[in-house]
Amino acid sequence: MPDLNTFKLEGTKLVPVNRFNLEPAKPSTAFTAVTMNKANDFKVIEHPIIHSIDIKPILVFPFVENYFPLIEGDKAINENDYFKDYFKNEITLFFPQVEIMPNNGTVFYYENVPDKLGNKGGLLGKVTLKYSIKEKPLQNNQKSIVLNLKEAILNLKVNLDFVKINGTVNTATQEIQFDLIDEAVKIAFLNLVSNLNDLKCNIDLFFDFKGYSKIKRNFLFARDISLLKSQNITKKDLTITKTAMQPKAVLINSPLMVRADLQTKVAPKTVISGIQLENSIKSNVQEEYVKSTFLLKVNKTLSYPIGADPTISLYKTIGGGFVNIPFNLNEDFSQFKQIFVTGFNFSKLSIYKSMVQPNTFLVISKVYSLSKDLNTMKPCISTIFHAFEDGAGTAEEISKISFQFAIGPNLSEFDLAKLKIALLQNNFLDGDTTDYFDKVQFLFPNDIGAEYEVSGNYFLQQSDISTDGKHFLFDLSTENLSEASIMINALNNTISQYANINFQHKEIKDSSIIELNIEKTIGEIIEATIDNLTKKIQIENQSISNCKLNSALLVYNQNATYINSVFFKTYPQLISNDTKLLEFLSLNPNSSGELKNVFFDFENIENISSEFSQIVSQSTAYNRYVQVQIKAQNASVNKITIELTVQETGSKFIIERLKSEFSTPILFNFIIKNTFVNNTLISYKVNYFDKNDNLIGSSNEVFDFSKSSKITINKKS
Repeated sequence: MPDLNTFKLEGTKLVPVNRFNLEPAKPSTAFTAVTMNKANDFKVIEHPIIHSIDIKPILVFPFVENYFPLIEGDKAINENDYFKDYFKNEITLFFPQVEIMPNNGTVFYYENVPDKLGNKGGLLGKVTLKYSIKEKPLQNNQKSIVLNLKEAILNLKVNLDFVKINGTVNTATQEIQFDLIDEAVKIAFLNLVSNLNDLKCNIDLFFDFKGYSKIKRNFLFARDISLLKSQNITKKDLTITKTAMQPKAVLINSPLMVRADLQTKVAPKTVISGIQLENSIKSNVQEEYVKSTFLLKVNKTLSYPIGADPTISLYKTIGGGFVNIPFNLNEDFSQFKQIFVTGFNFSKLSIYKSMVQPNTFLVISKVYSLSKDLNTMKPCISTIFHAFEDGAGTAEEISKISFQFAIGPNLSEFDLAKLKIALLQNNFLDGDTTDYFDKVQFLFPNDIGAEYEVSGNYFLQQSDISTDGKHFLFDLSTENLSEASIMINALNNTISQYANINFQHKEIKDSSIIELNIEKTIGEIIEATIDNLTKKIQIENQSISNCKLNSALLVYNQNATYINSVFFKTYPQLISNDTKLLEFLSLNPNSSGELKNVFFDFENIENISSEFSQIVSQSTAYNRYVQVQIKAQNASVNKITIELTVQETGSKFIIERLKSEFSTPILFNFIIKNTFVNNTLISYKVNYFDKNDNLIGSSNEVFDFSKSSKITINKKS
């Protein structure tokens, strides 16, 4: 896991560097047990995206008194624990009592489903429950913690293994429904009526609640040298005028966060003291409290023995209650079966249909890419340069460089909406297909607790990897400055870094490709607001890059759909923060009924190479940037390779450019340790190749980076 005590400066605010604001993680992802004996190994954790929020009391009128528990320590928390209130120490807070019962006199219902020939085709069923939250008897100085049910998971047991079923929660009526298919129907029934504790199923209820926790700092600080003198642009700042914005430039934050002082090498302790002074950080205060979102897991065993009177039975079919046992359990079943859907190639994604839960599909994207932050719309990547570690000052003060980034499946909401339509058209949906857009559920490998392994890239294989929803969070620290420079150069020059990520879950074995490229980020950047009264859709580009719209998919009542791509063939690009209005009739001339949703297929037009001149000017005593420019070449030159060696450190780098890329400058970055050696030379060899990859010329040169920041590759003589 990333180091929770590593911070950076975001403007004037100190925030943890490993916090990316991604889509909220599913509780079922975070707490999937691997084996039955580990089912109780659970700790309440903080939501991973909260800690950068400033805590400022907000007065609301009329005033409603809220209570927030002060959570200290790292012990496992259960529903019987109690806490002191953060604002009023004399108040003690308790969790309320949670109860589970059958819903409207029915806990289990099933039907036999015929196939196309009218023969018995399978089973469809459901488990229906109701929950209630009741306050415990409390004294005047005791209060209840407010809980909100986020997700429910039914754990079916079979042969010392388990099958997890995601439930549908209705917080308004406090009802929970678990939809089942085929073997899961049999397993659920036998679990519910069993007299054996090892075969009784149980339900996990995940409640979220607000509280305060303590953050400790160890003062591993890094100094931010931004390319722009202005503040970082956030989603809130996007209300400024477009002329004042420089959307391309803010994509490139200097990858190394050190003090920008080219004249003298400041002692690291002095650097830290300066940062503390600038931001009013007291070194003797080693902790602060932050407001966080916590998850509480409540587990309840479900056991309802079958009775003798059908009229009051909790087990029903279309003909009413039953008291017999109609199933024989088949323990040899597959949870997922691979399917192939017309229009979706295997190179795009793999699709597996659940054999235990209707209209549920596991999708494995064949490409995982760098994700965008939901707030800033900037790539979820941070590079932290540790110039000092407390008590470890030496002549060579640079000790470690850390990379943290988040990747996610390269499947947009538009792709998933089209997949729902294709599943309907290819007859892969179960039961009544009315409102199928709301019934279809997509799972990702993390949602089923699939094992994963990264291979094919030595650098990425060394990372510590954790999961957050459908995203993977990579954390890599290295003391090898040459390796770090290679990664930084790849990011600066938008050169893709590739790796394989292999998934395994019971009978499923599949793989995807990781493509790490700062100009190929994923994330929904178009915000659409539908107004059915005026028959208009307002769209806004929330990204800091331009956006090109390709298609729109409209979803109406009764799930009528319409796709329009012709309209956008001549539609102009949306610049950052641009807002436009689209007429219903422009997208669908035959539109009728209420528009429920709209999905856009778009391209994010990112370009960071034009900002090289700015980033070169930000070289520091530790971190150097050099721009490599290739002059126009003879027609016979089809490829050029450049082999650079930093003489002070011995670090070697090889850069390759094809003819079509000669005009694009290369941003070359390297790191120098904090020593008294003043060797400022780079030796480089240039090789020229023809279209058949024959070597047709070479030259050896030496460059002094203290005198210039630009290496020019001359025309082949």
